[in-house]
Amino acid sequence: AGDLKKGLQDGAAQAPATNEELRDRIASTIADPVAIDSVSEAKASSYGAGLAPFFLALGAWIGGYVLFLLVRPISTRALAANQTPLRIALGGWLTPALIGAAQMAVVLVVVGLAVDITPVNWLGTFGFLLLTSATFVAIVHMLNALLGAPGQFLGLVLMVVQLVTAGGTFPWQTIPGPLHPLHHVLPMSYAVDGLRQLMYGGLSGRVVADVLVLAAFLVGALLLTSYGARRQRVWTPKRVRPEIAL
Repeated sequence: AGDLKKGLQDGAAQAPATNEELRDRIASTIADPVAIDSVSEAKASSYGAGLAPFFLALGAWIGGYVLFLLVRPISTRALAANQTPLRIALGGWLTPALIGAAQMAVVLVVVGLAVDITPVNWLGTFGFLLLTSATFVAIVHMLNALLGAPGQFLGLVLMVVQLVTAGGTFPWQTIPGPLHPLHHVLPMSYAVDGLRQLMYGGLSGRVVADVLVLAAFLVGALLLTSYGARRQRVWTPKRVRPEIAL
């Protein structure tokens, strides 16, 4: 008991004298021992601005889709003139692609001036939108050239699927697991990602990857359209009297 008493007295003598200010600082340190400083490398100004890349990409797809409700994918006159399949494919794609480029210019002006969503990189955003529109037009063109009316319907189905898998309105990682591969193989995912990096600042390396993927889709679609033009040089009974016509 004597040793305990002496020890307590020695300990009390060694305890530092505190005041109210020091006690508050100690309590604050114990309650929040780690200070966190957050720095945002890329940030959208509003919720609507965060959704803008998705709707720009969606508008590019819808623009291409509607064009081929009015324009023939393959020129019968070019087929009759015995033009090369690649030239026929490029001729059927070029005019809708130019119209799509004009659409993207109008949309970007409206977004930047009327809606007041200002991209960090105006020129890069516009160039990427041109590539996106040209690629989507080429894909819809290819579907129409290869499959006809079913291809037109398939273009609509792909648009609906990409509404879910592109990750434009919510993180794509939250969609069901079986849909994850679709995010990686469909073009709108890369269009949305590239627009985000260019409009709000981000990783330029990802933009390069997105450009390469979209360019690959563009070239592949034009080559498949050329194959479709080559097939249409041969007339079959099914082509003379199709089962489905729009």
